[in-house]
Order: sequence, then C-alpha cells, then structure tokens
Amino acid sequence: MKYIKLNKNWNAEPNAPDPVISESDQSIKLTFLLNSFVYQHIDDDDTGSLEFFEVYAYRLGSTNDEGYFRGQFRFKNEQLPWGQFYELIDSNWKKDFPLDMVILNDAINKSNLRHFIFFLRDETFECLAVEYQFKFTDKIFEKLESKYPKGSLNHYFALFASHFDKPTLNNYKSFNDLYIRMEGKDEFSNLQKELQIIKTNNDLDLYLKIVNYFEIEDFGTEQLNEMIKVLETYNVENK
Repeated sequence: MKYIKLNKNWNAEPNAPDPVISESDQSIKLTFLLNSFVYQHIDDDDTGSLEFFEVYAYRLGSTNDEGYFRGQFRFKNEQLPWGQFYELIDSNWKKDFPLDMVILNDAINKSNLRHFIFFLRDETFECLAVEYQFKFTDKIFEKLESKYPKGSLNHYFALFASHFDKPTLNNYKSFNDLYIRMEGKDEFSNLQKELQIIKTNNDLDLYLKIVNYFEIEDFGTEQLNEMIKVLETYNVENK
C-alpha cells in the first residue's frame, strides 16, 4: 500500500472527535474536534475541517480502532497505520471502495479522482475527490487582523513556510537574509516594530496557532520562541 500522510501538525481528538459531514453541490466538509493532548497550538474544544472539492463519493462508517486492529478492514495496520489522514496512491477504489458510500455526483470526471482516508476513533472516513483543504475553524485570524491590520508577522510566517519545511535555527537565520532581499529593509524594520507591540500586548502565544496554519511540522512553543529571538535580535543595519 502506497500512501502519503497529509496531517502534519494536527489530528482528530483521540476519544470523541464528533465528526459531522455537510454537503454543498460538488463538495463536502468534514468537521471534527482536534487533538489538544499532543499539539501545543491546539486548545480544548478547537475544531478543524477538511473540505473536499469535485467529490464523486464519500463514506463515514465502520471500522473503529478496535475493529481495525482485529483485521476487520480491507487494509491492515502494517499496510496503512491507524489514526492518520492519508491519500492513497494507485488506489484500487473502483473495486474495493465500501458499498455504503454516498455518491454525491455520478457525472463527475473520474479520471482525476484522488482517494483520501481518515481514521477516527469510532469511524473511518473515505472520500473520492479532486482536491482538499484543511482549516482550523477558530477565529484567531480575525482577532489578530483587527489588532494588527498590517499583518507583518503573519506575512513573515507565510513566507517562511513557503521556503522552509523545518523549524531550525539555521533556517531562521537564512530566512531573515532572504526576507530582506524580497521585502526590503524598511519592511523588515516595520516587522520588528510590530513584533514589539505584539509582545507588549502579550499576544505572542496566539501566533503559535497562526504559524501552524501554514503546516510547518513540529513547530511548538520552543521553536516559536527561538524564531522570534532570531528575528528581534537581527541587525538590519548591517545588511
């Protein structure tokens, strides 16, 4: 079984994720509680959503975790480890997709469909669709945008995530040089000024959620503090 694990910095609540599916035209949305036990940027009762676009079919049903480990599913844990969100590569869905599927759009072009599977505590979710998007559904973006309308630190995180996939000290240092080449010294100085206001307002911890929206793996409080220290001590005048 070939697969790609898609959830880098989130997962469903391990005990009672309470999944809910909503349909709209050719898309569906799966909403569920997030795991706050493992991830520092996730709080109790935080929810996430997976939205799938150009959907042919989906299903939410058996098997649960106990049944999976007892071999009651068509895949075994050795082939596809339980408890994550995956895309199956070279899926044989035309032959083995569960019969209890809900067909959303039988007329859709089936040549470009991707097979997604998400193991929840008591249920297994599968979907045949062209694309997907994961979102945290809290309102922290709106709150911080109203307080810091320039969004310099948000922009900084987004650019970092587009160039680096690991939160390391060397990457933080390299990125500051790259950021100045792309955005200029004045913008970097404005970024440092916004950062000081954010720290004065005790809002820095909220940005742990923001940076994780960009799905940088293993980015917790320690990594955020290290990145911020490199950013605020960087001497732009020497560049």
